[in-house]
Amino acid sequence: MLIRIIAIAISLFILNGCMNEKEERVDKATGFITSNITPPDSAEIDEGVARDSYGRPYHYALLGKPLPKFEAAMHSGGNFNSDEIDTWTVINIWGVWCGDCRRDGPYATKLVKKLEQIDDISFVALHTPASKTRIDEAFGSYGSIENFFEVTGYSYPTAIDHDASIRDKLSIEWTPTYLLVDPNGIVRGFRSELAVSGKKPVERFIKDIRKVIKDS
Repeated sequence: MLIRIIAIAISLFILNGCMNEKEERVDKATGFITSNITPPDSAEIDEGVARDSYGRPYHYALLGKPLPKFEAAMHSGGNFNSDEIDTWTVINIWGVWCGDCRRDGPYATKLVKKLEQIDDISFVALHTPASKTRIDEAFGSYGSIENFFEVTGYSYPTAIDHDASIRDKLSIEWTPTYLLVDPNGIVRGFRSELAVSGKKPVERFIKDIRKVIKDS
């Protein structure tokens, strides 16, 4: 009888864990999103955008559409031109001013290193202010991307959107945002920060990317 009670208790514990995990997936826009499905009833509407309780969007306006053309100088020299995208590409839109972006730093760095080992997936980051009215706050107390990387030890190839014009062109509603763009320049998926995605978020993200590539 005692063994049966223990078995039932374990089953209930596992079931509750699964329910909580499912609830988190439904109520929080923290996973990899590949289609703009109807948001949950818990979503909060802010200026026409459905968001979770933390503010992350459930939808991305350009999902399934061509990535708008843009060109920006790289912080380490040279330019990035979206017209030159010819492979699957992850674009990380972030900013030093953004606390969530700073917390994502080690994950973004790890993601870059892992993608460097994969031939058919590229990575570029785009540093942007929060808005055109907050340009002066773009680099926070660090003053520059170079200082941020030097102090933290993080590093990833980054293009600079000085005035938030590219941010607006890309319809970015949250930072950090990761976009997956296919070789034809179509946005195939997006997600918010990796730091809130539980165990092995980088590996899970790459697995999600691989699935999209396989199914395309």
